[in-house]
Amino acid sequence: MSVHDWTKIFDGAFHHFHQTWVVAISRTLNAGLLPDGYYAAAEQVVGGPNADVVTLDAWQPVDEHGQGERLPDYLSGGVALADHPPKVRYQFEADRRHYAGKADHVALRHVSSHRLIAVIEIISPGNKNNNRALESLRKKVNLLLDEGVHLLLVDVLPPGPVDPHGLPLALSITDQSEVPSATDAEPFTLFSVRCAEAGDILSGFVELVSREQTLPDMPLFLNEERYISVPLESTYQDAWQGVPAPWKKMIESKSA
Repeated sequence: MSVHDWTKIFDGAFHHFHQTWVVAISRTLNAGLLPDGYYAAAEQVVGGPNADVVTLDAWQPVDEHGQGERLPDYLSGGVALADHPPKVRYQFEADRRHYAGKADHVALRHVSSHRLIAVIEIISPGNKNNNRALESLRKKVNLLLDEGVHLLLVDVLPPGPVDPHGLPLALSITDQSEVPSATDAEPFTLFSVRCAEAGDILSGFVELVSREQTLPDMPLFLNEERYISVPLESTYQDAWQGVPAPWKKMIESKSA
């Protein structure tokens, strides 16, 4: 199934689809794709009342004193990056300090014994309909990166005035020497950001997608060396089944 043209319909329709897709990804990851000790949940991480991300958490064993413990490396699971690099065309590496200067720093405090490992963010029209929205998204991303949280950002909306070359460039995570600009032929961007333990370097993988192309699997990192592959196409199709028929007719119409 090709990616639909969501500009043909009001933003609320995409919001409905967006929420359903988030749940579909969570359900699929929890159905056996995650290693033991990990789970995915649909929730809001920073700001706003609605779920807009999939969070990947690790259960921390609690000792007799009620203290959580870090999961040992052998429980990390996933695919070893060194043995099986993701089948994604573009890779990037960026200076974390350069990117950090693009947004405010806010310390996040986790009171739960459930350690946040990674976040999947499905970009919505509200994330990039003006410069203020883009800055808010950049701050949200920066908050997570400050905590060493790995990210997968999925943007199936075409570039607009605030991200004319695609979201990775608009967020200053990469530059055109590493990742080409989004184009009319390949307007959608999928990018996975891996946090280094040292904290100064960001790296990851970017794929540009055409309207006619099925969505590729994308890596979501569990740690600096291991990842899982997130099935975007099958979960997109699952979410599409729940879109009301009148909306489907509008989206699939030949006229914009």
